[in-house]
Amino acid sequence: MFSRPRALRIAAAGGALLLASSLAGCINVSSLLGGAERDSETGEVQEGGTESVFDVQVGDCFLEPDTSGDEIFDIEVVPCAEPHDYEMYYEYTLDLGEEWPGDAAISDDALQRCDAEFEAFVGVPFQNSATLWFSYYSPGEESWAAGDDVIQCVIYEASDENGQQVVQVEGSLEGAAR
Repeated sequence: MFSRPRALRIAAAGGALLLASSLAGCINVSSLLGGAERDSETGEVQEGGTESVFDVQVGDCFLEPDTSGDEIFDIEVVPCAEPHDYEMYYEYTLDLGEEWPGDAAISDDALQRCDAEFEAFVGVPFQNSATLWFSYYSPGEESWAAGDDVIQCVIYEASDENGQQVVQVEGSLEGAAR
């Protein structure tokens, strides 16, 4: 389970809005700040770069983030055709009220929703998949207080029975049916 700080989202979004009005073309603002270069029509990553965890989009593929702390700030996004560790396959807003619901309630909700969407994305239920696993990014108590209520479901391949040994893949796992 990954945790996300809210403060970075506010700072990243404010900076992007400030610069966006003066820029045009096929490169989005974050690519000028070291982020991924995206196709202007599809939003698909064309050239990798570092993105705020809040700027990662459904369909983005990325490398193993630095998990040395409790929070993840940035993710190295790459085109899905290149070797990568994870792919975001679903994102949704939690509907658990305004007060901090606690880690257990968030985890229960995320596990249920990410599991349900796994089959829609992969083509087989999670329980029938031999090598594909899912995890998710979730808000911590501090970021929840600042308005962060988004869950980002990510899929990956693992070489062990417990889903701990991540294996890099090339291409999207959408429709992999395995």
